[in-house]
Amino acid sequence: MWLSYEEGDWVETAVQLAVRKPDVTSSPASEVTQGLPASLAVYERCPGGVNEQLLKLLEQIEPYSAEISTLVAQGYEVSIRVTGFVGNGSSFSLTPDVIARVAALNVPLTAHPSTSDR
Repeated sequence: MWLSYEEGDWVETAVQLAVRKPDVTSSPASEVTQGLPASLAVYERCPGGVNEQLLKLLEQIEPYSAEISTLVAQGYEVSIRVTGFVGNGSSFSLTPDVIARVAALNVPLTAHPSTSDR
């Protein structure tokens, strides 16, 4: 008998705008995020999963698109990070409007799954 197992969605997810400068080891956070609010992240669970979390994050960061572009031009690494716990077959999906809005910011969307036992 052949059995297929799919765990479902990522759990304990969070999304955030990550900003770092590769050659800076001791810069104060205020210098790295100059022009941006201190915390641009969504940790709360949403019924729509990662897609809804990204919608909330985009509402926070889109007003700062010029500042984000400036940081990129200055050599900072800027990305939108998705983190969460995963199992075999875990996935999340994004709607075309969320993908388009992320693409308009011209920063990568990166996924950072945790496969540790939960």
